[in-house]
Amino acid sequence: MITGFFMNSNLGFTLVELMLVVAIIAILAAIAIPAYHHYLNKSRAVEAVVLVGPAKMAVSEYATLHHGDLASISNDSLNLSSKELTGNSHNVDSILIKGMDENTANIDVELSDHLGELIWQGEFDPDTENIAWECSYPNDSPVKNYAPAGCVAQST
Repeated sequence: MITGFFMNSNLGFTLVELMLVVAIIAILAAIAIPAYHHYLNKSRAVEAVVLVGPAKMAVSEYATLHHGDLASISNDSLNLSSKELTGNSHNVDSILIKGMDENTANIDVELSDHLGELIWQGEFDPDTENIAWECSYPNDSPVKNYAPAGCVAQST
């Protein structure tokens, strides 16, 4: 009778070894998945900053040409639809431009997945004919954890 080298040895993994591998994978997933969601939401906020640029430029040009007069400014008056401003973005739902008074305009950017909104408020200075922009978000918004640098919670 011929006996092979492997005839008496066990091939494969034991149940304990397999359970250990599954436990390690579960621990790694428990760490990686929340980190992935954090970076995904942060990228949504960063994309909002990029996509709001053309809207800010259009409002600034309008304010310079009309010496302020921002009370009636909107997406329609600038001929810029929200869909045009967001393009094919899956992270930004809408970009809405609205005049608040003669020297103030808001640009509201709604982020996807109920993350909240970022609001850029532009104040026109008639002396310099420039607009100073400030970014904010609602106090109770989930975007507070992902808002870009310089973007602050609205005062109550």
